[in-house]
Amino acid sequence: MTDISVQTTELAGVVVATPVGRLDLSSYPSLRDELLKQATEAPAAVVVRLGPDFETASRAMLAVFTTVWMRISQWPGVPVVLVAETDKHRHELRRSGVSRHVDTAPDLESALERAGQPPPRRYRRLSLPNSLVAALLAREEVRDACEEWSLPLQLDDALLVVTELVENAVRHARTESVLRVELRPAGLSIAVRDGDPEPPVLTASRPGAPGHRGLELVDERCAAWGSRPSFDGGKIVWAVLTPRPKR
Repeated sequence: MTDISVQTTELAGVVVATPVGRLDLSSYPSLRDELLKQATEAPAAVVVRLGPDFETASRAMLAVFTTVWMRISQWPGVPVVLVAETDKHRHELRRSGVSRHVDTAPDLESALERAGQPPPRRYRRLSLPNSLVAALLAREEVRDACEEWSLPLQLDDALLVVTELVENAVRHARTESVLRVELRPAGLSIAVRDGDPEPPVLTASRPGAPGHRGLELVDERCAAWGSRPSFDGGKIVWAVLTPRPKR
């Protein structure tokens, strides 16, 4: 197995990640997952520096950055910028086609300038107790956000989704949780972080059969949803609702 590490720092709210090592089939998942984890706290942007200490087994391995960009674009929707610090990396990014999708810059200063102009976002965060009252508090926070951000057409779906995510955290994780509500160009993002690393599982139920259909309802109403590990050893379950067209 080939090892790869990611050195990280934060500059003005931007996560700067520097992969060190060789990217191949064995190290591909760890680099992908580490970059996704860096995005879970919704920084202003994620900048990835490709310097002389980073190499790839083949040009095809660079698709990891397209994969990361695609997943982050769903949630949390923060910009991703690649810094190609060597002529070889710039050439390989062009030949691989990655630069057609992922923004690239020749140096860190240029990348930070681009990252300093992220899409407009509105943001709310609320710590929730490990009790049944958590869902009530979360609904009030989402209701206030939708009213403040003029999203009345989305309110019913947003309340249902946040209720299911928070109740799942109380029912299964049995830990305190943190609610994050964000408005981005892609839509309304609702995320709940809890202390249980076990990801939620969507299981199809038979029509009319008894049982809890929470995740089915989330899946029906959201453009996308999923979960990712959090830095504290738990997980973040997220969902994105797109605005309904006006009638």
